[in-house]
Amino acid sequence: MRWSGSGIVITVLALTVAGCSSNNFLVYKDGSNFFITRNCEARQHLLCDSGDIGRIVAGAALPQSLQDRIKEAICAPGVMKADMHKILAEMTEEQRSSLKQSFRDNGYEINKPIDA
Repeated sequence: MRWSGSGIVITVLALTVAGCSSNNFLVYKDGSNFFITRNCEARQHLLCDSGDIGRIVAGAALPQSLQDRIKEAICAPGVMKADMHKILAEMTEEQRSSLKQSFRDNGYEINKPIDA
């Protein structure tokens, strides 16, 4: 299947809009990317196993209770996508921006589409 230039642009825009408008966002590091709310092996490895999520939430200067909720929603066994969606929806725009900046400060790219 061949992709035209406009098809790629539309796909990139759709991913970016989906990541921004829902308070969800795409993170990218070391060749892996995933939406922050998606429960997947890459998220577990990059954020939990490495300890990055602890550094990220601490660097975002979020209240300790919010830091704990985020770490649990991302790393605890049996968590559901809706758990992280709920937390993101409850956060202020300033808190979400601070969280995204902390991801960047820890070597992640935000809303970088696949193969971009």
